[in-house]
Amino acid sequence: MSGQETERAKSALIVCYSPVGNDGRVSNQIRWLEAAGYRVDVLSKGPEHPDASGARFRIGQPSLPVRVAIHALLPARARFRRLVAPYMPTAELAGHTYDVIIVNDHHLLPWAVEAVPAMATGPVVLDLHEVYSGNGTGAVYNALIAPYDDWLLTFITSPVFTKHLTVAEGIADLYRDQYGIARPGVIRNIAPYQELTPSPVDPEHIMLVHHGYAAVERGIDIMLDASMLLDERFHLVLMVLGDERSLAPLRAHPAIAAGRATFREPVGVTEVASALNGYDLELIFFPPRFANNIYALPNKFFEAIQGRLGVVIGESPEIVGFVREHGFGIVVDGWTGDDLAAALNALSAEQITAMKQAADRAALDFSTRGEGPRFLAEVGA
Repeated sequence: MSGQETERAKSALIVCYSPVGNDGRVSNQIRWLEAAGYRVDVLSKGPEHPDASGARFRIGQPSLPVRVAIHALLPARARFRRLVAPYMPTAELAGHTYDVIIVNDHHLLPWAVEAVPAMATGPVVLDLHEVYSGNGTGAVYNALIAPYDDWLLTFITSPVFTKHLTVAEGIADLYRDQYGIARPGVIRNIAPYQELTPSPVDPEHIMLVHHGYAAVERGIDIMLDASMLLDERFHLVLMVLGDERSLAPLRAHPAIAAGRATFREPVGVTEVASALNGYDLELIFFPPRFANNIYALPNKFFEAIQGRLGVVIGESPEIVGFVREHGFGIVVDGWTGDDLAAALNALSAEQITAMKQAADRAALDFSTRGEGPRFLAEVGA
């Protein structure tokens, strides 16, 4: 057997409770491991991924009405047994072993703690991504979702996991301090480098964009409020993923009816930077409503840089230093729609052009070219 064939014999399993093709962070994990000589199998709700060369295992789920009933009526442990456990392809995975296993986020932790040891011949890494405790607002979240998330998070201290990862320094500190685990390694939600150039800025038609999941808690409501107060030269586009429940309150906002903001179809993770390139400024305005907003260092930030956009943020501590050091955006003073609109109305086309040019200069440094080796070192691959 040749040395190359020996290298290709290494195997990895990527586990995530989401459609893998929509998750830029998980996509990076797949690409980095494949480039390092691993055959990557994927266990996911949507396991199709063009860069994974191994087997695909699909996680099922009950219908939406059944899921709602389970969340409403059952305590946490029974909820998991009805909502997740019966839909895991455990029998299909029997007999498979892996040199590296990456378990993403927290939704599958009870299953992972029980099932993964039989499959692992090397490191088992829990990538926590963001903050899941206290990660929401409202009566429904507090009554139904928060207790379930808190129960799931009790599993992160299991000795099954040889390493923990997360997306930002502040979140790593939070997990260490709240759960008593070794401080997680930090792998940023960074985007692949794209050979793009900044699009020209039309002073009469300045295009704002926000992309990602349609989570009102992350400030989309404030962005829409601000769009009603902007000069006529501005227009906001929402390129967001979500179901009807999450999109309905956004569609009902007066800014949509007034034509100050519109929706466009989202694109796959490999197309995001190119889709953003025709816009001018990305709004990443995460009000400090809970810890996940406070410590946000989201993939949309890095995708905006690859798209060669200027970025508009609030006082988000994980992002502020990058924006001020590199000059590819502005930091808004305050968290209201009035604050955001005032900051945008004060910008000239020349200033926006300069921000986009600064993003162009920073794009190589803010790409996966440096983060991949750090990830492989962190997980022991």
